[in-house]
Amino acid sequence: MHQHHPHAKQETQNLHVARDKVLVFHFVDVGKLPPPVLQFVEVSFGYTPENLIYKCLDFGIDLDSRVALVSPNGAGKSTLIKLMMGELVPLDGMVRRHNHLRITQYHQHLAKKLDLEMSALLYMMREYPGNEEEKMRASIGRFGLTGKAHVMPMKNLSDGRKSRVIFAWLAFRQPQMLLLDEPMNHLDIETIDSLDEALNEWDGGMVLVSHEFRLINHVVHEIRVCKNQVVTRWEGGVCWAN
Repeated sequence: MHQHHPHAKQETQNLHVARDKVLVFHFVDVGKLPPPVLQFVEVSFGYTPENLIYKCLDFGIDLDSRVALVSPNGAGKSTLIKLMMGELVPLDGMVRRHNHLRITQYHQHLAKKLDLEMSALLYMMREYPGNEEEKMRASIGRFGLTGKAHVMPMKNLSDGRKSRVIFAWLAFRQPQMLLLDEPMNHLDIETIDSLDEALNEWDGGMVLVSHEFRLINHVVHEIRVCKNQVVTRWEGGVCWAN
């Protein structure tokens, strides 16, 4: 009688998992900073003092925060991200960032930053000089780009692959907090799934602006609503509906 090896079924399952996991994103774990690492203190902001978008905001975000920003009228979310990044200055109050906080933003316009005549490898070596080629190859490989995609001009890469170069560029900075402003635009399904998994495995803080309920429901712990000049916690659970 033919006998099955006791571990054969488990090994088959593991091989199946390995085959399915074609693309693997990876953000380097960052450890902890004492909270709060990003704090809004009585912050008011408007592009003119007569038309305030936010008034007297008081809240904090830590490295274990996974927050989605939503807005019923579509206004104010990107403004809040810019205040977090220091790209905008409050009219009143202050945004305090921990002195050692490494904070990085992803948005769709970063694609314009790529020099499409260059390869991903040369681009990364130009952006981060002094690093060995193998280290740069490894950093690109962590975001699902194979050897050929490392060396061809980026103008020949799909939008999804270009986005992976951008994520590799961001991840090389080893951010402790990611601000993701509509990250799903121009991403293919495989890239979206890999980003979803990587964010869940990573130990840093995250603020997400997205209309994609699937990503919100998978990677977010709380939802905050930007409305009527304030930011309030959505008490209806993580599942959000307009």
